[in-house]
Amino acid sequence: MGACPIGPGWGFVHDAGDPHVTLVDRGWRVLWTRGAGCRELAPALGEAGPVEGDLRAACLRQRADLLVARKLTSFGLVSVAVPHGYRRDDVTGIVAAVGGGPHSILAAFVAERLGTSLDVPAAIASGSRSVREDATAESLLAEVGTVVPDLPAKVVRADSARDLVAGLPAGSLLVVGAPGGSWMQRQFFGPGRRLVVKAPAGAIVVRRAPARCFQAMTEGMAFGPAMPVREARRLLVTAMAPVVDDGRLVGIVSRGALDAASPSAVVGAVATPPISVRDEAPLDEVDLVPEEIDQVPVIDGEGRLRGVILR
Repeated sequence: MGACPIGPGWGFVHDAGDPHVTLVDRGWRVLWTRGAGCRELAPALGEAGPVEGDLRAACLRQRADLLVARKLTSFGLVSVAVPHGYRRDDVTGIVAAVGGGPHSILAAFVAERLGTSLDVPAAIASGSRSVREDATAESLLAEVGTVVPDLPAKVVRADSARDLVAGLPAGSLLVVGAPGGSWMQRQFFGPGRRLVVKAPAGAIVVRRAPARCFQAMTEGMAFGPAMPVREARRLLVTAMAPVVDDGRLVGIVSRGALDAASPSAVVGAVATPPISVRDEAPLDEVDLVPEEIDQVPVIDGEGRLRGVILR
């Protein structure tokens, strides 16, 4: 990795080697809606495809991590990125303006991902109006820097968001979190949360949603209630497995229960009542499931098994 300065005082660093520093330790699944710049931006952020049909159903079906949309709405199932004046060929550098809160974390991730994808340098910055505020800005940068350690960070002396943007090199694309966070971050927006300050090459506004169970689930082994215990014993390689009848979760069976049962018995006779999480639920709800369940079943609103979360 090498330094690649593209403007006075901006020690940008660009690393094209590892594009997979993500919120969930894998490449992002990205959906895009109609709108200026959406289709162009989405492939630069991950494996991308258009929204087809109902938005919520599409996100669940495709297990989307990020939605690229023309504006911020009340839709909060997944994280959102909104491009403003984005043109890929105009971008020669990317700056994430960070404040407090989770949206700044996502802004930094997006800046890093775009830097890798577009093959341009990226950095994070925080504004400070005086020496007295430098420590706060440095603390914010240090917090965000823990998730993007390869991006250089800079405290910018600025009395407003416009001052911060005015000092950016030509060709800079700004990434900023949704309204909230620090005083500087709020100044990027006007009435109605409308973006009023853009960088020379446009801006991307991001809003981070909680990680959801459907984003972290994977395929797992499940048994039918009529399966003989002897067969389930042979197949089970984890401590427990879901029991599914006609696609719906009806129970959970453990290795201990199978070992204690007659080989001629059926799985449904030794299964216990189901324990599960909804696909739309925040991922931290998995922490409420007893630890001995090493495959947590994930179900949809009708009780159908969609996958499991491995622990």
